[in-house]
Amino acid sequence: MARSANSSSQEEALREALAEHRAGRLAAAEKAYRILIEAEPHHAGAHHHLGVLLVQTGRVNDGLAHLKLALEADGGEPLYYFSLAKGLLAAGDPAAAGAVLKQAMQRGLADQRFEALKAEIRDRAVTACRQALAQRPQDAALLDNLGSAFAMQGKTQEAIACYRQALVHAPDFAEAHFHLGAVLSQGGQVAEGFEHYMRRAAIVFGKVHGTGKAAADSPDPPHKIKHDRAQRDHLWGGQAPPDAPQVADIFQLADGSRVEGLAVNPGKLTPRLLDAWQKSRPQMLVIDNFLTDAALEKLRIYCACSTVWRKIYPAGYLGAAPEDGFASPLLAQIVEETQSVYGAILAGEMFRYLGAFKYDSELSAGTNTHADNSNVNVNLYIAPDDANLDPESGGMEIWDAAAPDIQAMRRLNGSEEMVRAFLERRGAKRFVVPHRANRAVIFRSTQFHKTDRFRFKSNYLSQRINISLLFGRFGEEE
Repeated sequence: MARSANSSSQEEALREALAEHRAGRLAAAEKAYRILIEAEPHHAGAHHHLGVLLVQTGRVNDGLAHLKLALEADGGEPLYYFSLAKGLLAAGDPAAAGAVLKQAMQRGLADQRFEALKAEIRDRAVTACRQALAQRPQDAALLDNLGSAFAMQGKTQEAIACYRQALVHAPDFAEAHFHLGAVLSQGGQVAEGFEHYMRRAAIVFGKVHGTGKAAADSPDPPHKIKHDRAQRDHLWGGQAPPDAPQVADIFQLADGSRVEGLAVNPGKLTPRLLDAWQKSRPQMLVIDNFLTDAALEKLRIYCACSTVWRKIYPAGYLGAAPEDGFASPLLAQIVEETQSVYGAILAGEMFRYLGAFKYDSELSAGTNTHADNSNVNVNLYIAPDDANLDPESGGMEIWDAAAPDIQAMRRLNGSEEMVRAFLERRGAKRFVVPHRANRAVIFRSTQFHKTDRFRFKSNYLSQRINISLLFGRFGEEE
């Protein structure tokens, strides 16, 4: 009872301090906030409002300290992110301000003031970069930062020009290659964009000369260790000798050139299937024999013999990303032909990103239930049929319910319990698509989905691999 009364008195004290603040009696408000903090050092509201007051009165650094304490005390309040971002902007740090808003959005938090503040941050970032470049016009890092600021404003051509200029001054600037690869491929220039992704991978992992990697901060988990040992033996054609370099220290890519003729089988999207796509719930199509035989075989070899499996997921699977070398000319060909053959489904949606995922049946639980921040997902399975020990499983589960907005998607993606409760409230139905070699599942990305249970042979070439091509963007850039 005493605790409740104490809490009530603190809230009353905060209301009185706020009244002083709003009336312009800032000295009295500051004193009241500080008294409240002295009584309750972790009072989020008092730290927040004191921080705002201090920023307003020009004591920006002191204000930022209190705004950060407010966020530490209550990380679920959107207003605290907004005020901290405003404070950082006042301190002349638009990059940090943008990072704070990004953190809020990744947590699925929303505030109607975020949009205007994001626009202000972008404008200030451009201005800050231009002012710095006036003094250092050949600074590649500044040019890269300006390109990213333009990209956030949607000024694609200006961003491309900045990234290209950065690379003129620093041809081996890995992050400029990464940023240029993204903006080009997402703007329709897939092949050229993928060239820059590949250049980034060679610089970061190949050290230009082909080997070497900085020591990891922490040891690899068991599924990564097991995979790399198996791949090392595969690359040596048997058990690798003790003095052979570790996979983590190798930058090796198999032949990833384009195939002659077609990579994606044409003529699959019949009028009947297009009608099914438009009417089905969940909205999806299953396309068998998606790739031509030549493309499938080359893609399998590329996945087996390229040291691109560098993304480590806690659920026991690995990922390969474009910037790590999973952006070969063959993959660009597959993306381009998918856009051509399935253009009626994509309906003008531009390519956004791709990734490959490899699972160990003994150590991996597969993905959680989630939705993707894109509009259409083309999910392709490439492991041979005889690798799958249970032909009625191994593919994906998909529900006929979608995330209503990007904030809800981010909240639900972070909690299996929350997303299951959401699906139950919606009365969502689950559909299972079994694994088949060279089968593509095309579906609306915002529908919740996950890896189906799977049981594959344990040898290296039998591991379950799926490749996801994402088109369009559901929410804003993260």
